[in-house]
Amino acid sequence: MGTIRNNDTNMISITDVEFCRGSSESPNEMPVSRVILSAFLIDRYPVTNKAFKAFIKAGGYSNQRFWIPQGWEYIKANKINTPLYWDDPKWNAPDHPVTGVSWWEASAFACFKGKSLPSEAQWECAARGVDERRYPWGNAPADATRANFAVECEPDALLRASTPVDRYADGVSPYGCLDMAGNVGEWCIDNASADYSWDLTRQDPLYLTEVEEEHILRGGSGLHSDDYLRCSSRDYYPPGVRDNIVGFRCVIAISDGN
Repeated sequence: MGTIRNNDTNMISITDVEFCRGSSESPNEMPVSRVILSAFLIDRYPVTNKAFKAFIKAGGYSNQRFWIPQGWEYIKANKINTPLYWDDPKWNAPDHPVTGVSWWEASAFACFKGKSLPSEAQWECAARGVDERRYPWGNAPADATRANFAVECEPDALLRASTPVDRYADGVSPYGCLDMAGNVGEWCIDNASADYSWDLTRQDPLYLTEVEEEHILRGGSGLHSDDYLRCSSRDYYPPGVRDNIVGFRCVIAISDGN
């Protein structure tokens, strides 16, 4: 395992990695297996409102070249030009994760930045490292010092709000990524799969079916209990979902020489 920080201090490089994917705690996290990943950079934090504002100001919602055709059709049909919670003070602080973004919007922002959404294998690796930890911070139970989450999934909806992406220093992953548990879940590029039985090579796995079908969301949210904060926990939603439980971070594939 190697970790080298890129010149972009907001991204972290993960190289020469083989990690244990999945768990026996849920059928959709099985079979547990060793997975090998090529080197990649991953955002240290989820994309913030401040970062997403640059996409809006640059005309991201009106420039078709950033959009998958189905996503372009989706935002035009629904007259979308900002995230759903863009004007809501509970969610729109500059250093909070952008939320209320569909998978289409997340994908367009990634294209705008010359990046992509992570595969769920890349995401899980960045969250748990190589020691098979339960949570990004280790195996200690989730608490209010490590993540924004809902104990027993029973939050007071009126009090829910996002938190700064760097608030939970005690929740840092072994590679240095923050906010990978709770706050907002994070879109992955993969479509939803029932389990990992489709993966026969265990090398840079990526599950793609049809782009309009459901996509994986990782990391839980402020609406979820600690079970969803586990590094191996998987969730999925249609690409048009624009809820306050969804956000994202980006990756860049790199060569072995970088």
